Amino acid sequence: MQGNPAAVTIKNVSRVFAVLTVPFTMSFPKAIFCYWITSNLFSLGYGLVLKVPGVKKALGVPEIPKQPVVTAPRPSIDLYTALKQAKTASQQSTSLPIEPTEVANQITSFSSRPSIRGLEI
Repeated sequence: MQGNPAAVTIKNVSRVFAVLTVPFTMSFPKAIFCYWITSNLFSLGYGLVLKVPGVKKALGVPEIPKQPVVTAPRPSIDLYTALKQAKTASQQSTSLPIEPTEVANQITSFSSRPSIRGLEI
């Protein structure tokens, strides 16, 4: 999460929502408010205790392997260029010559016949 600015933003937004939850839930029935507060405090404490290396070792929680640091810069994605490439690719796929089928021949042959005036009311 150190090199990912989106993850930091999501974490900060989650913290703000967590703080804003208290005023919004104060109008709920007191039992729900009490349950949410105690449940969240327990989960927070549980998560903090599991971060302690001694507790992890005592409980037998395996260590998460470290990700290798990538030094090569990742290519940036340009939305305009990607859309332009997709448009040209779709135009190339639709510009292929299409052989007329029997159905297309029947449609043109029906439309070229004169209409029957005797059926008009």
